[in-house]
Amino acid sequence: MIFKAIGNRLADAVLYPVDQPFPKTPADYGINYKDVEFLARDGVKISGWLLNETANKVVIMTHFGYRANRFGYQTKYQPRLTKPYKYEIEFVKVAQRLVDAGYAVLMYDMRNHGISGKSKLACGTGGYDERFDVLAAVGFIANHEITNGKNIGLLSYCMGLNATFFAFNEDADLFANSNVKALVGMQPLGNGDFLKAYGIKGSIYRHADEHYKEHTGIPLDYPIVPAVEKVTAPTLLCQGRKDPWTNLDFVNDVYDTLDVEKEMYWMEEPNHRFDGYNWFYDHPERMLGWFNRHV
Repeated sequence: MIFKAIGNRLADAVLYPVDQPFPKTPADYGINYKDVEFLARDGVKISGWLLNETANKVVIMTHFGYRANRFGYQTKYQPRLTKPYKYEIEFVKVAQRLVDAGYAVLMYDMRNHGISGKSKLACGTGGYDERFDVLAAVGFIANHEITNGKNIGLLSYCMGLNATFFAFNEDADLFANSNVKALVGMQPLGNGDFLKAYGIKGSIYRHADEHYKEHTGIPLDYPIVPAVEKVTAPTLLCQGRKDPWTNLDFVNDVYDTLDVEKEMYWMEEPNHRFDGYNWFYDHPERMLGWFNRHV
């Protein structure tokens, strides 16, 4: 029973997002923005910020889930069981780089995160259910009265990148018909590999998997790579080579499967997975170069 209890608790760490407020808005960074809302296909309300909306090109940012919202990651709200990082992550700082480079930016909370609505499952699915949020964000920008017709880039982190892959698999035509021109993807990772990287194995992992399936209907190791085949946008895939909480074989499989113009960007300096989420604050060159070339 103790192994089951531990497995259930570990599964809950990836099932249920940490609730945390927004300590700042884009206005605190000197960026013009407005609050926006739009509906996913299954009726879930998605809440976001639209920054610098009159720019002639747009980047949609999809955060990394579970321990974050559109603002970022605040250390004081992280659970002790899986508290992995001692620095704050502020995605608006990355958005500032994009705004300064002439982009509008849509930042939004995925379902069950921030102030977006709850799904029927009311839990995270590693990007699978969240694919509907990516589709909704693309549809919103493609049909918004000010951003309609503008070229779009996607900046997707971790679970948000999984969700982007699943979204392409769900409706590749939407991306093609919405002027989606490029994808910058940071460190994709499935929930199963995430827990295994913590050393979770054997009966504890099996119990975690059973608990996860009871809540989501899919296993922790639900396959992501087959969805990658449907990506149609030129893709810059980014990964910290020393990331201790990943499966580099999986990352390489993702890259090999991409059937578009692509580039692999190995970040050599970071020695913590979350350093990658902070990377484009101080090292925006590859991100901006990819978007500037394609968007």
